[in-house]
Amino acid sequence: MSNGSQKFNLSRSDIYNLAKNAALVSVAAGLTYVAQNLGNLELGTLGVLVVPVISTAIQSILTWLRDNSGN
Repeated sequence: MSNGSQKFNLSRSDIYNLAKNAALVSVAAGLTYVAQNLGNLELGTLGVLVVPVISTAIQSILTWLRDNSGN
């Protein structure tokens, strides 16, 4: 996954790709944490409606963030 930079040197595109990947990983980790602890929220009778909506939204965000282009 080299962008043509020399050995032991980082170009701007390398740094950009590293930052982008770090941001995507941190967002995915945060959303995974929220999804794992969603069942522990005390929402009363509204929880039956809110939890599936939030779970579907989180799954949609994770699917959107993934690179499914096959490159």
